[in-house]
Amino acid sequence: MHEQNISQICVDFATNLTLDSVPIDVKEQAQKCLLDWLGCAIRGSVMPQADCIKEYAAAMGGNQHASIIGSQTANSAFHAALCNGYFSHILEIDDVDKKSITHPGAVVIPAALSIGDWQGCTGAELLTAIIAGYEVMLRVGAAVTPAHYEIWHTTATAGVFGSAVAAGRMLKLDAKAMTWAFGNAGSMAAGLWEFLQDGAMSKYLHAGKAAAAGVLVSCMAKHGFTGATRILEGRQGFFAGYARQAVNMDVFADFGANYHTAGISFKPYPCCRHTHSAIDCAIKLNNKLKFSMESIKHIVIDTYHAAIQVAGNENPADSRQAQFSIKYCVVCALLAGKINLDSFAETAIFDQAVRRLMNITTVVVDETINNATPVAWPARISLELTDGQIMSEYVEYPKGDPENALTWPEIKDKFSFLVDGILDNSSISEVINMCEELETLKKCSDILRKVNLNAKF
Repeated sequence: MHEQNISQICVDFATNLTLDSVPIDVKEQAQKCLLDWLGCAIRGSVMPQADCIKEYAAAMGGNQHASIIGSQTANSAFHAALCNGYFSHILEIDDVDKKSITHPGAVVIPAALSIGDWQGCTGAELLTAIIAGYEVMLRVGAAVTPAHYEIWHTTATAGVFGSAVAAGRMLKLDAKAMTWAFGNAGSMAAGLWEFLQDGAMSKYLHAGKAAAAGVLVSCMAKHGFTGATRILEGRQGFFAGYARQAVNMDVFADFGANYHTAGISFKPYPCCRHTHSAIDCAIKLNNKLKFSMESIKHIVIDTYHAAIQVAGNENPADSRQAQFSIKYCVVCALLAGKINLDSFAETAIFDQAVRRLMNITTVVVDETINNATPVAWPARISLELTDGQIMSEYVEYPKGDPENALTWPEIKDKFSFLVDGILDNSSISEVINMCEELETLKKCSDILRKVNLNAKF
């Protein structure tokens, strides 16, 4: 693969993909991704963290081309993608891919949906664009992981390639224009992890900006704006500047034969995915404990390097920081036997029982566990009790991974839970049905119109 034009391989796949060629299970997975994304975005839109981007979009305005979730006034396709992508990343419960360490839904779907809303595209066209965007984005991310991920937020950097081809599909770009859009997407790639040091809000903007950048470059290409033809592998391209490791070119060899979309994981807990296998261990231990939590003398969490890198906050001071604290998430799950949105309320974060257990918890990298990534994201929790007893649980594949999958009914339940109090039962059923029957939906814009017309925002 090293001598080939990898950028062109991505563009050719994205441009020529037909829905008839996609296996049924992959189409179904993409439909799950859409419903899952909608739940994340709808609930995210009513969170306080959404106010900044809402106020920005209202102040900037734009031609009324596309729906922003929670707004009765349409805005530009750019602003719709920006806001809807931002909203969907707030709760940290959006879909994730292990090998690329990306959240594709937060970037690809809002880009495709905003153009589809504007252009009057069908559900089948949206479904095709989502799959095209996921397949490209996941490969670009996997090619440079894990070294890239130590500095760069792959959802943003690899994501802009996925959003560009998804938006380009909805605009019906030909191969030349799609190449230009793809080339300029690489120049838009950005998103640094430094915000984690401050517990800042940048991560939401990473997703929204990557989605909006895909809209920008595809629209510019539609109007003749040229771009690099070898943006990935070129001497001054994405791999040269961003990879930080030997690039895995092999991931680009199986377009059309192996659909990476099928490997998407869905998140049952509203926190960093790197905490989930440890949370599953803690819930299992909670179910076994028949004594007081005061009997716990020491807790050890064995995990992998990326989990500590991203979710290693030792002393979270607010909900955002708690979502990226494996120590906090494990202790909450151990105490309550579950993790949900209430786990990240201010009162929960500073609970005395939580803080006592956090103070006796140690998080370490286990080399065997670390070597299992990125195929699996495992964890082990060991409890040392005051009587000397040791209790331990190990989880290789957290709930929501393809190996431990969320079913359609569970995805529907998650959506219903996320939009509870925002949509009524009838509207919930209609939105679910539109996602399940996406291939026959005449106008993909009906989805967000249904949400905005019937929601209590």
